[in-house]
Amino acid sequence: MDPTFGFFYHGASTGRGGAMAIDHEEIMRRVAAISPVLERNAGACEMARQVVPESIAAMTSAGMFRISRPARGGGYEMSLTTLAEAVTALSQACPSSGWVLMVAGAHHWCMGSFPAAGQDEVFGEGRDVIIAGTLSWQGSAITVDGGYRIDGRWQFGSGVDNSQWVMLGCADPQTHAPKVHVVVRREEIEIDDTWHVMGLQGTGSKDVVARGVFVPEHRAIDTRMLFRGESPHSANHRTNLYRLSAEAVLSLSVATALLGSAKFALAEFIARTRERRVILTGASKAQHAPTQVRMAEAAAEIQCADLLIHDALAQFDRLSATGARPDLEHRTRVKWQAAYAAELCRRAVTRMFAGAGAHAVYAGNPLQAAFRNIQVGAQHASIDFDSSAEQFSRLRLGVK
Repeated sequence: MDPTFGFFYHGASTGRGGAMAIDHEEIMRRVAAISPVLERNAGACEMARQVVPESIAAMTSAGMFRISRPARGGGYEMSLTTLAEAVTALSQACPSSGWVLMVAGAHHWCMGSFPAAGQDEVFGEGRDVIIAGTLSWQGSAITVDGGYRIDGRWQFGSGVDNSQWVMLGCADPQTHAPKVHVVVRREEIEIDDTWHVMGLQGTGSKDVVARGVFVPEHRAIDTRMLFRGESPHSANHRTNLYRLSAEAVLSLSVATALLGSAKFALAEFIARTRERRVILTGASKAQHAPTQVRMAEAAAEIQCADLLIHDALAQFDRLSATGARPDLEHRTRVKWQAAYAAELCRRAVTRMFAGAGAHAVYAGNPLQAAFRNIQVGAQHASIDFDSSAEQFSRLRLGVK
């Protein structure tokens, strides 16, 4: 543990489930405290193509990976709003670190729907863990005595180099329909370093390969049950947090990370525009009306994205408060709001990059990095703009 952040250690005082009793404000205070470390290491993460140890240690010590983790497993079991705001803020400091927190936080939340024995094995004795992986059913699972045998290759295993466990979606090899989601020890799978990409290099989203790995039944859950928020195990917690739809939660999670990158880009654009001069005339760029319009429109798009995300988070909070099950309309609406929020962030950053001048194309320019990162992050399948728009419209129009 990094001694700089030792005072955050979750074992200092504990509440139910062995987790330190903290609130949203305390989490955000910790986020502010570790942000300078993550910001300092952002370039190193990009060069290393994984989040560097110092940044992982800072987030771990500050309890970031416990926000959405069940209290019965040593987590804080806090609202998804708290996780979202932590991810957005840390993505402003380091997009790679924020992305890995987003992915791990979503997977730790998913574990609340797994059988109790699986939760106990993964989170045993309240130890610090990170669950990486990819939830699309790219590999396959065959039912065997006591569990499943999984095989295949999964792309986009964000944070796998930093993890102890990997969560994977598996299809039926005969029908190719989604079957189960499983959790395996990282040492049981192979990491194939395929992550040579234009942005978010520091997420280390490499391929993972499984060859006949046995997964016990208690570390698996039916995919449809998980995605619809219908797991019977989700009721065995002190809150209703784990009774939400994983399909909706995962889509919105991605948008929260992109929002952080967009907010960073806006701050950079404003700061640089204040200093920029037109090369031929020496006039201030800040006095240039088209530049002002470009900035205003980008700011409005980012604000709208923020509002869409928080509206969906408020829906989650209402469902958690009542324990009501999420229906198809809720899942479809949240997925569309997440996809549209992500697209607004992409449009805003693209607009600002186009108006940032020739110097923005240099590798060391923060706006160039933000442009690359937002383009890659917005390609995530869970926030696909076209399919999300189609699903939303078909439901609202009553098209079968």
